[in-house]
Amino acid sequence: MQAEIVSIGTELLLGEIDDTNATYLCRQLTGIGFDVERRQTVDDNRGRIVQVLQEARRRSDLIIITGGLGPTPDDLTREALAQVTGRPLHTDGAAEQRLQAFFAARGITPTANNLKQCQVPRGGQLLYNSCGTAPGILLEHEDCIFIALPGPPPEMHQMMSNDVLPYLEDKVKEAEGQILYTRTLHLCDIGESSAAELLADILDNEGNPAVALYASPGQVRVRMSTKAGSQSAASRRLNRAEQDIRQRLGAHVYGVDDETMEMAVGNALLAAGATLTVAESCTGGLIASRITDVSGSSRYFLNGYVTYSNESKKRLLGVSEGILEDYGAVSEECGRAMAEGARQDSGADYAVAVTGIAGPTGATSDKPVGLVYIAVADEQGTVCEEHNWPGTRQQFKQRVAQMALNMVRKRVMGLV
Repeated sequence: MQAEIVSIGTELLLGEIDDTNATYLCRQLTGIGFDVERRQTVDDNRGRIVQVLQEARRRSDLIIITGGLGPTPDDLTREALAQVTGRPLHTDGAAEQRLQAFFAARGITPTANNLKQCQVPRGGQLLYNSCGTAPGILLEHEDCIFIALPGPPPEMHQMMSNDVLPYLEDKVKEAEGQILYTRTLHLCDIGESSAAELLADILDNEGNPAVALYASPGQVRVRMSTKAGSQSAASRRLNRAEQDIRQRLGAHVYGVDDETMEMAVGNALLAAGATLTVAESCTGGLIASRITDVSGSSRYFLNGYVTYSNESKKRLLGVSEGILEDYGAVSEECGRAMAEGARQDSGADYAVAVTGIAGPTGATSDKPVGLVYIAVADEQGTVCEEHNWPGTRQQFKQRVAQMALNMVRKRVMGLV
């Protein structure tokens, strides 16, 4: 089944907002067996929106639209959809009651613009929005399915998960007798070429499940996919493939599907009954932020130290003046001292410390931009790794945080 995505919003074409919605939708649709053949972006102009939708319906089975469902005059998706399908708009009474109650609970009287969000082309249905006021729209028209979703990503994501994906999975299974099931393994501390070498025969085999590699900064993904008539049949195939891949890649595999590195670290610490503290210089608190993105992280995360200056390294972590004078803040000696000082001060079982040069300034002849030291301390001692990852400041910080968390994971699991 062929699908295309239409993103609506002048702000997208001005470059004011990144179109992360289209990326998300491509991933979700291909994950259940749709062929996404086009992505288009159009401004808030009714005539151009109508033209784009008319062209799309002639070639695709499914059109997913994001944006343009709000209460303002430039929100024109519902009107354009009604024009393209020849189905007049009418007000959904149940949706209007929900919206009235939403505003009443906040002591606000909705305007006519607010209430227009409850309009839907005749024959279509509104999709409930649990995160905002603009419902989505699902409309089957002739041989094409139109689905219009709100632009804000949290609203769009929940609508896809709760309503759209189950509906589309049924459509795919109805059309083909089976749907596509996928599973993704996340790798760290290994490059795409090295992973490809270890999985060469699997990648070349084009078997069932099909296996492919995808590289992104700081990690590699192994995607397995199979078409099956049931979840149980797909799981059996995917389980066998996953077991084989894990045997070859070992500790490089840290997560499955939606499991992040910070989740993997938390699971390892919980399994060990251990606690963690962090001491950050060049990442400025990013590692602690990622750890606390996980609900329940207070069970294993004690505290964090953001010691950007030399004075704070001395005062909070006990790094000696001698280390800073003889070796500098960006050194193995300083990284080790930071980790050991954080562990001693916090009483945590594990401490991870990072110190480096994020750039673009601050480099010297012997210490380039991208140089970083990552240290992990526990009761067995302290390990420290030196890396050099040039790139933008933001890329550097993200990669250092990823590798620091991975070092903790491996240390807790006895892998390093």
